[in-house]
Amino acid sequence: MTRLEQLQGPYVTRLIEMCYNKIEMVTMYYKHGSTKFLDRLLQQPELSHYNNIQTRLQLSVDYVKIMNYLHNSPIGVLVMCDTYYLIKLLSQFLITDDFRLVVNDLDNTPEVTQEKGILCNQRKELRPFVAPEQRWPNITTPFRIDLMPTYDEKVDIWKFPAVVESLLDGVNGSSFAKRELRKVMETCHATNPEQRPTANEVLQELLRVQQLIINN
Repeated sequence: MTRLEQLQGPYVTRLIEMCYNKIEMVTMYYKHGSTKFLDRLLQQPELSHYNNIQTRLQLSVDYVKIMNYLHNSPIGVLVMCDTYYLIKLLSQFLITDDFRLVVNDLDNTPEVTQEKGILCNQRKELRPFVAPEQRWPNITTPFRIDLMPTYDEKVDIWKFPAVVESLLDGVNGSSFAKRELRKVMETCHATNPEQRPTANEVLQELLRVQQLIINN
């Protein structure tokens, strides 16, 4: 079974049909496309009424809900590996007709076990977008994959601040939301992965801020 089949549910692209002989699948069509086009999408006059803090914060909530689902999935703790820069990460998610998120690309989601961690990329990684434990520690030494330490789902948590910042953008109310989220977002960038929050802990903070905005 593919990851898409194993994880079917409200957080995942809907699978309509699977052809095992040709290893082909048919999924639901999402006309709004991927999250990397969100800003362009919301600039369209007919969709401009969605360009507000309520919609953008809901997308942030959905993103973290999806990550929480993957980290606690029925088939184990899964990490999204094919997310080594922001635009690439955003392209993994699709926007539904009612402006909610589903994850679309689950091909590279290895499982973390208690016995061992994972290694996402077979190459030297230096980008600050990825967690410190994913980066090659000595830039003067030739890269060797066998010398890289393994890691776990906390590498996903490191990316949360950049994703939420991008989704919230600069709409009215985003400054308030970012200010309320500052503390938890700072802990997402803890150098020690054990000091980073879980996806569920970040989700609870997002839901708290969402309720504050609703109440106001």
